Amino acid sequence: MTETELKQRLSADVDSVEAPPDLLDRARAGGARRLRRRRFLTAGAIALTTVVVGGAAVAAPTILDHSAEPPVATRPGNGDPYAFLMNGPTQGDLAGDMTYLRQVLAVWRSSHGKSINHDRGIFNHLQGDAKVAWAGNTPGGRAAIVVENSDLRNHSDVQLYHEGVAALVGYVVDGKDGKPTVIGDDYPVPGSSQQTAFVVGKDGTKALVVLQMPGKQIGLSLGRTYADDGSVKRTYTPLKFRDRVAIVKLPAGQKDEDLRINRMPGNAFSYLAVLNTGPTLTETPDNRLWSDFAQEGDGLWAMSDGANKLRAKANEVFNDAIGKVSDPNANSTAFSVWTGYGVTATGTAVYIGEQALDNDPTHVYAVLKPKTGKPRIVHGGVPDAAATLPVAIKLPDNQGWAVARKDAQLSYRYDGGAWSAARSNALLVPAGMHAEVKVEAGGKIDVVPLT
Repeated sequence: MTETELKQRLSADVDSVEAPPDLLDRARAGGARRLRRRRFLTAGAIALTTVVVGGAAVAAPTILDHSAEPPVATRPGNGDPYAFLMNGPTQGDLAGDMTYLRQVLAVWRSSHGKSINHDRGIFNHLQGDAKVAWAGNTPGGRAAIVVENSDLRNHSDVQLYHEGVAALVGYVVDGKDGKPTVIGDDYPVPGSSQQTAFVVGKDGTKALVVLQMPGKQIGLSLGRTYADDGSVKRTYTPLKFRDRVAIVKLPAGQKDEDLRINRMPGNAFSYLAVLNTGPTLTETPDNRLWSDFAQEGDGLWAMSDGANKLRAKANEVFNDAIGKVSDPNANSTAFSVWTGYGVTATGTAVYIGEQALDNDPTHVYAVLKPKTGKPRIVHGGVPDAAATLPVAIKLPDNQGWAVARKDAQLSYRYDGGAWSAARSNALLVPAGMHAEVKVEAGGKIDVVPLT
C-alpha cells in the first residue's frame, strides 16, 4: 500500500479513525498495526467534522446534536443500499412458514437495545413495519434477513449520507437453543463497508448467506494465497443467486475471518463485507518478527558496503513495493518496522523486511531493484522466530542471500575459510560454494549453512 493510498483510506474511514499528519511516520517507528482497516462499528465513534491528512483538510460527515424535527425524507433515497429489500413479498423456502416469520420479527424488535448500533440512535424513529425480506434453510440451519425503515437523525455517535428515512437490515440465525436470534444489523454509512453476508452454523456445519446487491456480479474468496513473486492473491468464484441470496456450504475448518466477498473480477478493494469478520474491539495480535524499537533509525540495517544512499528511504521503498502487490481486502496490515538494505556485487539494491496481514503469520520478503530493468520481489516465506537465523532469503540470478537476526552479529564464509567482517542485524552474503553464516547473539555462537 502506498503512502497516498494509505492517507486516502484513512480519510475515508473516519468512522473510528482520526488521522494525524504524522501517522505514517509514527506507525513505522512504533509499529502501530491498523494503518489500513475496514469499518467496524464500535461503541464510541470519534466525533469530528474535518480530518487533517498530510497537511490537507478532508471533509467528513458533520456530527450534530440529536434533533427532533420531522423526517426530511419519507422513504429511502435512491442510493440506499438496502432499500430494495422492502420491495415485493418475502423470498426463500421459509417464506410461507408464518410461525417462523413471526418469531423472526419478534426477536428483531427485541434486539435493538443490545445492538452495537443502539447508541447511534438508528432505532429511535422506526417507520412503518419491519419486514422479513428473505427466510430460508441452509446447510448451517435456518436464516432470515429483516428490513425496516428508520428516520435517521444527526446524532453524537452516527455518520449519515443525509437525514431522513433509510433502510436498516438485520441478520437472523438459529441460536444454540434452536430459536431465532439476531447476530447483527447494518445501516448506510458513508464511505464504509456494507455488511451484506453472514455465517450460519449448526452441528459443526457452516454456510455463508450472501445478499444479492444491485450492480455487478458478486464473488466469494475462501482465503488468500502467498505467491513466490511476493504478491498476495485471492481467487473469487462467482456466486449463484436465487430469491435475492446465494447460499454456500463452507468447507470443514473454514475460518470465518478468511472469507471475503467482492464485485467481480475481485481485484479491487471491496466495500462488501461478511458480518463479524472485521477487526475486533481488541487489538489484533502483532505477529511480526521485530516491531519494538526505541528509535525509528534502530530498525534500519545496512547489509553491505556502499549502501548509505539507500538508508533514508529504505523502509518506504520496501513497504511501498510490498503494499502494491498485497491483498487489498485485508482487514489490517502490519507493515515492516525494520528494513535491511544493501547492494549486491552486480549493483542491485536489495531491501528486506516483513508484512503481516490480519491474523496470518508474518511473511518476509526481499525487494530487488537492479540498475536496469524492473524491480523484483522474492517471497521468503514464514520465518521461524525461534530459529538461530530467522531470515535467510535466497536471491535470484546467483546473487547470494539476504539474512537477518535482530541484535546479532552476522558474518559469512565459504568452504570453511576465513570469516568476513561482522555486521549487526542483517547481512548480504555473495554467492559462493558451501556458504555459512556465523550468528553471535545472547552470548552464543552458532553456524548456519546456507542452501
